[in-house]
Amino acid sequence: MPVSADDGLPAPRPTLRSQLSGVLAQAWGSFHPLPALYCAPGVMLALAAGLWLGQPGAAVLAAAGAFSTGFGAFQRLTRFSVAPMLLAAACMTAATAVGTVASGDPIVDAAVVAAAAFGLGLAASFGTGPWWVLLQGAVFLVVAGSQPGDWREGAARAALVVAGGSGQTALVWMLRRLAPGGFPPLLGPNAIDPPADPGAWAAEARRVITPRATEFRHAVLLGLAAGAAILIARRLALPNGYWAALTVLLVLRRGGAETLTRGAQRIGGTVLGATAATLAAAVLRPDQGVLLGLIGAAAWCAYATQWVNYGTFSASVTSYVALLMALLGLPEAEVAAHRVAATLLGGAIGGGALALARLGREARRRVWA
Repeated sequence: MPVSADDGLPAPRPTLRSQLSGVLAQAWGSFHPLPALYCAPGVMLALAAGLWLGQPGAAVLAAAGAFSTGFGAFQRLTRFSVAPMLLAAACMTAATAVGTVASGDPIVDAAVVAAAAFGLGLAASFGTGPWWVLLQGAVFLVVAGSQPGDWREGAARAALVVAGGSGQTALVWMLRRLAPGGFPPLLGPNAIDPPADPGAWAAEARRVITPRATEFRHAVLLGLAAGAAILIARRLALPNGYWAALTVLLVLRRGGAETLTRGAQRIGGTVLGATAATLAAAVLRPDQGVLLGLIGAAAWCAYATQWVNYGTFSASVTSYVALLMALLGLPEAEVAAHRVAATLLGGAIGGGALALARLGREARRRVWA
């Protein structure tokens, strides 16, 4: 990963060929098909239970909690393997309740999302695990904002999310106890351990929580860009416009080359996943049972390919979301097209924010030169 000038070290300018190679490279050594089988059933069980009760909306929310919580099985925070899953489920539950209520006012919604994005930007300095947990909360905060409601609706939705998340945690824990060899401890290729003790946590906090720190300035930029994405998507009345803010949260990095690479991968993966889901629906014309199987397959692909390539992972997630929405009667092609449009908007906002930040740095350098 090239080091940006913000980090105090010179970074060679990447060539177009090297950037394209980075976008398309597939790290199949990080493909984990067997561990993915431990997580996908929890998503399908959450869906099946809700559908059996005749509540497809509740099924989708519970499945969302289960799906995101499942990725915590691949994270590490403490010696307890379920800690990331439990913390993520708690964070998503609180975020769902807050996001539902706060989204009644666009300004409040944007401010809350901006604050969460700022915290997420700082969390990256404390290790991959803490950052991942807060990312799940930020994602659910944004998603919950797409359907405003009062505190009762927020509490009801939060209950469904925690039900799916806790059920997924229990199922994965049980499967790993029954067959531990199929899911050994795993870490992402570039995973960073959290601080070793409270003193190290405090020292890192003192280092980054200051306007002079590069990490702090990046967190401010991330917060402003995510809040702007909420306001712009609302102003444009873009269907499923929350994907714009999600794209900002997921692709905006301190390094310009990394932001461009992840942005290209997310956009390309979104288009590919949208096309795949639409074709599958057109060719198979699935009934509810077949649709449930397709959703499970897409969830398995997402778990298995999360470290292979961000574009491949994004394609799996897009297919999963489009097929999931089909359970609510929403056309796959329409959902997919909305997501592509919002993703393009989010990519443009993230890229524009990074460009403006660079222009600001150059202006300051000229003033002080």
